[in-house]
Amino acid sequence: MKSLLRLQIISFISRIIAMFSGIFQSLVIVNLLSVKEFGLIGLATSVAGIAGITQHLGLASSSTKEISHAKNDSEIFKIVVSSLFIRFFISFPIALVLILFAPSIASYYQNNDLIFPLRVFGVVTLVQAFQSIFNSVISGTQRFKELFAYQVVISFVSILIYVPLIYFYGFNGFFYSLIIFNFAQSMALGYIAFKNFNWEFDFPSKESLVSVGKTLLKVSLAIYLVKIIFTAWQELPVVVLGKMYSLETLALFTFAFNFSGKLMSISDSVTDVNLPVYSKKSSDKDFFEHFIRNFNILFYFIFFVGISASFWAKEILKVSDYFIYLVGSILNIGLNKNIFDRYQESIILFLPLLVSIIFYSYLNILKSSIFVPLERLRKMIETYLVLILISSIFFMLLSKFFSGILAMSISLALGAFLSFIYSVWFIYRHYEVNLYDSKKIVFSFVSIIFAFVAIYFSDFGFIEKSLFYLVYFSLLTFIFRINIFKLLLKRK
Repeated sequence: MKSLLRLQIISFISRIIAMFSGIFQSLVIVNLLSVKEFGLIGLATSVAGIAGITQHLGLASSSTKEISHAKNDSEIFKIVVSSLFIRFFISFPIALVLILFAPSIASYYQNNDLIFPLRVFGVVTLVQAFQSIFNSVISGTQRFKELFAYQVVISFVSILIYVPLIYFYGFNGFFYSLIIFNFAQSMALGYIAFKNFNWEFDFPSKESLVSVGKTLLKVSLAIYLVKIIFTAWQELPVVVLGKMYSLETLALFTFAFNFSGKLMSISDSVTDVNLPVYSKKSSDKDFFEHFIRNFNILFYFIFFVGISASFWAKEILKVSDYFIYLVGSILNIGLNKNIFDRYQESIILFLPLLVSIIFYSYLNILKSSIFVPLERLRKMIETYLVLILISSIFFMLLSKFFSGILAMSISLALGAFLSFIYSVWFIYRHYEVNLYDSKKIVFSFVSIIFAFVAIYFSDFGFIEKSLFYLVYFSLLTFIFRINIFKLLLKRK
């Protein structure tokens, strides 16, 4: 428990550094581009994301799972070659579709400015085929320190690539950066993945390729389907809203969703560690006892961070504005303090979108820690189907009473929450383990109410808001007896 938590904390620290550098980069980009240009980038990214979901095939997770059991470098290399062969078989047609049919897609949205971005994404699709497989080698061999160091360094490299190119080339500079950055990622990951190998690689025979491929696909196809569902849940809202609203209005939702999505860095940092660790531990008798202790800490920490981000959303934007302006002044770059003014209308979306990411983060952890290691793949698929179906149903219902972007935000939150409840019910029914007890339920409800009041029903000044937040923090510590920092430092 102690070593796992230490790895998760280190992983989280590396992710949080990368997250903040990513937020800084995003805010600079938002500042340099017009609202319309940012909305167009969001639309192009969503369209390309939906087209690109077929390339993943769940191979990253299944490769990590298999590599964690591999006996030597030769077995690992066979897994890598098999994974890349399958990945390219799928990725190449996708790249061609994005490149060749970009004009038709742009015509559908009546915006020819989409053609160049979609073609760039076609090229990037091929480059990205390497990245997750190389990442699996590092994670599967449990070289976590190297992986965490890479995540920090590459986040700063991203800033050094994106900011200058966007500053000098504007909208097109974003896509020049996208290509260069993805090439840099692939080369860096490839070097880290294989630098300790003896370079006497044993290429698999045709029979071995088929055998390893079947083993990988057994798990990866289920993960692949889940990836498709999640990507649809993540990208379809922008695509749907893109037909209903102007690019300026769409940018408000995209900005809030991107901001909320940064919270996933916590669960992503956990899955980097949990998938190989719990895959090895899947047959141990203390599997669930070990997992529950760890999950309790993660549950409260993720919820606390997410609610706090929602509570202080307005202040975060204002501080970000000042920080961007300060950096711009130091670097002699013309950055204005106008992010808050342009995107303050999106603040009402932060709470439901952050709640959706909070509960999806729990699903993400359960997927890598229980569903995949124990190969409960059908239930994993059912859980993700609940995620998108419930979100879709609630959007159709709520759009009759709220604006489309608010209805979409609330629907995503309800879908994530109910899919989490479904997974908790399954685990309780089959393993007699309760992951969402009455204490967690009340804690969730009280936390959301506090954030809701702070955002929608108050006009607090900074001091009043700080006192209100102190009341919330005191409730956690003295009523619920949840000390976030003590939990993280607790040793068992």
